[in-house]
Amino acid sequence: MHQSRGILLLVFGLLAVGSTSSQLVDKQWWETALVYQIWPRGFQDSDGDGEGDLKGITNRLDYLQELGIDTIWLNPIYSSPLKDSGYDISDYTTINPLFGNLQLFDEFVEQAHKRDLKVILDIVPNHSSDQHKWFLLSSQNNKQYNDYYIWANGSKDQNGNKIPPNNWISTYSDKEGSAWTWHDTRQQWYYHKFHKSQPDLNLRNKDVIQELLDVFNFWLKRKVDGFRIGAVSYLYEDKDLKDEPVAGNGIYTSGLPESTDLVYKFRSYIDNWVKKNKAPSKLLIAESYDSDEVLISLYGNATHNGITPFNFRFITSVQNTSTAEHIKNVLEDWFKKLPNKANTNWVLSNHDTSRAASRIGLNRVDGLHMLSLLLPGQAYTYYGEEIGMLDRKMSWNETIDPMGCSRSKEIFGNYSRDPARTPMQWNSSTSAGFSSNKITYLPVHPDYTERNVKAQLKSSQSNLKTYKSLATLRKDKVFTHGDYEFATLNNDHVFIFKRSLANNPTYIIVINLGLRQETVNLTSVYPNLKDPVQIVIASSNAVNITSNISTQNVILTANAAFVLKAEEPGGTSTTPSTPESTTKKNSAVISSSATWLITSISIAVVLLNILTFQ
Repeated sequence: MHQSRGILLLVFGLLAVGSTSSQLVDKQWWETALVYQIWPRGFQDSDGDGEGDLKGITNRLDYLQELGIDTIWLNPIYSSPLKDSGYDISDYTTINPLFGNLQLFDEFVEQAHKRDLKVILDIVPNHSSDQHKWFLLSSQNNKQYNDYYIWANGSKDQNGNKIPPNNWISTYSDKEGSAWTWHDTRQQWYYHKFHKSQPDLNLRNKDVIQELLDVFNFWLKRKVDGFRIGAVSYLYEDKDLKDEPVAGNGIYTSGLPESTDLVYKFRSYIDNWVKKNKAPSKLLIAESYDSDEVLISLYGNATHNGITPFNFRFITSVQNTSTAEHIKNVLEDWFKKLPNKANTNWVLSNHDTSRAASRIGLNRVDGLHMLSLLLPGQAYTYYGEEIGMLDRKMSWNETIDPMGCSRSKEIFGNYSRDPARTPMQWNSSTSAGFSSNKITYLPVHPDYTERNVKAQLKSSQSNLKTYKSLATLRKDKVFTHGDYEFATLNNDHVFIFKRSLANNPTYIIVINLGLRQETVNLTSVYPNLKDPVQIVIASSNAVNITSNISTQNVILTANAAFVLKAEEPGGTSTTPSTPESTTKKNSAVISSSATWLITSISIAVVLLNILTFQ
């Protein structure tokens, strides 16, 4: 009898411990990484030629470490004619002399790793340069490389003019058939979804796939920590080269199932490489602008692990006119679509889009960073975003981007991506401290004398200082593992989101999207908040900042934002009182608690059965 009582006490003890213990599941380093995107031509010039380079980036690693980022993503640094800023690659395993060489690359990686900074590279599996050895040999009908690209015969009209194989269009022209270019040597057309200098690889050729896997292997052996895989949407096109019902609708040139399958293959190869070499896990991210259905498929399925796609919703769905309710709906919609326990990411801008400060508003930059850096998952920062760099208006003569150059002088500005690719603004000296040369690959933004790193470090309040504080705070387990809730107040002018984790402080982020001062009563949303709350981070445009403020009287000037630290009774998350708000529990915590509970119950059943038969 005493033995039975002891076993019962053990059973109930296990259940009691399980019910109060929420163990956090360990996450891979990349799941919560803060990634800093560097446009190599634009970050730092070390030799005075007006072009950024690897040595220049290495010289700025201390800045990046102090900034608080975890990972550096380099846009293409490979050998290239630079017809499309390096995305036209002529050799996947050498460095463009403009940027340096393999020795300088190895030194950069070594120095980054010494500072606990990871490095990921841009991989472009969709196409190469027309100057790549593969294409040069393929165009000569070399037997080994004959089928490395998409070649096809066309037809002729009544006047004998050559007609492309179908009506597919490139991203550089709206003209039907513009995705095809005639090659005089081979006497055939070759397909290029992008610029004519970027022929698409034939990824149905197993030898081409092996070439790409060898590229991954080459850079993995040089100790890189992951890859951004570009243009995933366009990896495959219809095998029969059928006309699209509407030219440019992409039905036969984007989002094909074979593209998703290849993403799985890349993931499998890299996972196996990591296992075989006993290496740390790698950050993999896929660029795709496909439908949500295709994006979700990239995550994987029951039999294959996939690669997380970029979440571009802050770029495609949020504008300077977006209300709090709109942003809330955008976020909720994406979270609802995510597969169970799936990781996601947040991107405000990149090399293909207008900068966030220009597109959504300079005064909103700090609030935007509070969103992107404090939401669950990875965050991506485009170089210069931390100081609120703006797009620079370019003249026709200054434009180098083929997306702009391929259009007329009247409309090139609507297509050129150069405005967001200007030199980094370090200080107020020559060329913003980017180069000792007064002439740079693109002109420096004229506001560099006031908007630069040095000035913002000296200022008591600045975009840069706010960013650094957020980069530090996001490493707290409340943000890496906690729950989140969204709400709106003040007639959709104020967006609120809450991060919480049992037995930890609660953080409430309050962002005024409007152009007028707003007074916010947090208790109308979270009635159990203890008064007062603490301002832990304030946007650089906030005024009258005190350490503590009343939960019922949070005053935000136009576009200002706060990160508030609060306490709630019992130290647990409280469901908002407004029906507009939404709650998402962290799967890592739930799965851990559920596993413990199931295990404890199983033990209880076994032990009670033993008692029954004694």
